[in-house]
Amino acid sequence: MDVKYHYDGHRGDRQGHGGVDVCMHPKEAMMRGNICPVCRKKMTIGVQHRVEELADRAEGFTPDDHIPFKKIIPLVELISSALRIDNLHAQRVREEYDHLINRFGNEYAVLLEPPLEGLLEVTHPKVAELIILNREGRLKINPGFDGIYGKIILDESREKVAGSGLKVGQQSLDSYFKQ
Repeated sequence: MDVKYHYDGHRGDRQGHGGVDVCMHPKEAMMRGNICPVCRKKMTIGVQHRVEELADRAEGFTPDDHIPFKKIIPLVELISSALRIDNLHAQRVREEYDHLINRFGNEYAVLLEPPLEGLLEVTHPKVAELIILNREGRLKINPGFDGIYGKIILDESREKVAGSGLKVGQQSLDSYFKQ
């Protein structure tokens, strides 16, 4: 997935964490000295942290002459998320993947070419929806951290890191202790 281990943090199963996952944007982690607000130890640094350290311009900056690109999530991840199957190698996920590939030719063709109507003719509506959202860059994803993969957000009301009770995003120090 696009943001497998992007953010900084600690998993809740660490000693001294009491089951509380800590996940934060690297800018906030840097403001906190990269120290976990729960256990007071150094946090595990994610990929985005290194990007922040190397950056010579503001996040989101694009030069006038930039070449456009698309960030796309692998098809099996979209299918497993849409069908709410945790195992990417599950038979049902593989069957749906093979069905789409047989119909459209290859993974890039599935992800980038058919219109919504064409997808709806051959796949589950939620799979079609995620393919289109992915193509348009409108998928919402909770970033991964400390060995926990990022997850596609299917339901805004359940916008939490997998397996945790902690919402991702800017948190106050108090929010870690109110859980």
